Amino acid sequence: MDSHAADGRSSCRHEVNDHGHMSTLLLRIGEAAERLGVSTHLLRHWEATGVITPLRTASGARRYDPELMDALSIAIKCRRAGMSLDAIARLLNGRRQERGHLIAEQRDAINRQRARLARTAAFLDHVLECSHPVVRECPSCRDFASTAS
Repeated sequence: MDSHAADGRSSCRHEVNDHGHMSTLLLRIGEAAERLGVSTHLLRHWEATGVITPLRTASGARRYDPELMDALSIAIKCRRAGMSLDAIARLLNGRRQERGHLIAEQRDAINRQRARLARTAAFLDHVLECSHPVVRECPSCRDFASTAS
């Protein structure tokens, strides 16, 4: 645990802006992970795979600014949508044309998955309602099972 967290102070770095107000600039990896609801291991992994590049202090400690936190929020939602880390890295760093291609590709993959799930649900519905005493002897169940992939 860092010494700031132990004494109850925030582990983020502060700076006084031109208007004399305190502004939060950089978060330590633990605080960034906590705010995002992910592990520090995940943030380190995403750095190692090129998804993100956190800032570094002179001593090499990672720091996360608001812009990177926004990018990470986007990356987390894309990952939950099934995008690969490579695609997420390209999305975050690419131009609009590539972004459109990546999103269209992922949307198509989600639609294919949705269709597979609908076929599987129809199969399960049929099995629930099947009147055959032994499901594996039902021709409809066998037909569904052979095509429900």
